[in-house]
Amino acid sequence: MEENRKQTFSYKKAFYALIISLIVIFAILAFLGENVDLSLVLKLSPSWIIGTISIYMLAQSINALRTKLLLKSYGINLPYKEAFANILLMQFFNNLTPFAAGGQPYQVYDLSKRGVETTTAAAVVVSRYVVNNVAILILALIFLPKYWNAFLKIPGIGIFASLGALMTIALLIFLVTLSYSKKMLIRSLDIFLKPTFIRKLLGKSLDCEPDEVREYLIKKFEEFNYYMKLIWKKGPHNMFIDIALSILFSVVFKFIMYFVLMGLLGVSQVTSSVSFLEVWGVQELLFLVAFYVPTPGASGALELGLFYMLGGVLPKGVIGIAVALWRLLTYHFMIVLGTVIFLARQKRIANKKNRGN
Repeated sequence: MEENRKQTFSYKKAFYALIISLIVIFAILAFLGENVDLSLVLKLSPSWIIGTISIYMLAQSINALRTKLLLKSYGINLPYKEAFANILLMQFFNNLTPFAAGGQPYQVYDLSKRGVETTTAAAVVVSRYVVNNVAILILALIFLPKYWNAFLKIPGIGIFASLGALMTIALLIFLVTLSYSKKMLIRSLDIFLKPTFIRKLLGKSLDCEPDEVREYLIKKFEEFNYYMKLIWKKGPHNMFIDIALSILFSVVFKFIMYFVLMGLLGVSQVTSSVSFLEVWGVQELLFLVAFYVPTPGASGALELGLFYMLGGVLPKGVIGIAVALWRLLTYHFMIVLGTVIFLARQKRIANKKNRGN
């Protein structure tokens, strides 16, 4: 029954996420009206589509390498194909959840099912999250001065950008402090557990008495704190390598939109001076605030943001189709692929349980 509930949940989330994104894309195309020539899509070769998906998979393979190397620093040799599947599932759940926040919790769950201790998995996932934010902030600050004016032209995005940047910085500082300071961990835990209903709720989920929740969590947090510090004890170069790989992932992933644009401009025989640096910079600023958009996988915000920010340097018809194709190949495709991987993974777990019984 539990597995069935998880599968039904994923179906519903996948359906809602697809609908929201499709509505925004259709709205953009309808707004453009006669400027859109959908026949351009038919002129694209199959090899171009394969190339786009290959670039996406290359980006995710870099992400998988990050997970594998971090686990290796803890002495855990997770097979690369399992790290890759874990990353695809993380992206799948990010695409299904509001604020793109469901991927990391599922990543911890999935790693634990693959034999990694929960505290170690949590340390790796939080470490990845912190490094991701560092990379996003570094890149956003590089591109911010040049594209800030264009950013402000998107209705309401200026407020979201300011709040998003402040929240990202604040969350980053909090997570770093929480990850490496035992005193801060315990103090934050005491504040969080002060309400009685919180202790009762956690007691039920952790299968212990409400009065035992604090001691249970402190023990787990101490293990987590130990594993976070272990990365630095193994050598700061682990973090620097992870930051470099995170930036490389960003470059490859953001190149997909540029690849889509070049393909459409080629078949439409329209010339444009837009550079990869411009397309990359625009996306970095949008992804800076994507995690604060309350729609599955930030649906709507990314599509509209790209359309408004690149609409001034590209033909409206081309950018409209490009945004639709980009989202189709990096978002809708991932939801379909992720659903297949998720169901196969759940079936594998169920079979292991049955064999164990």
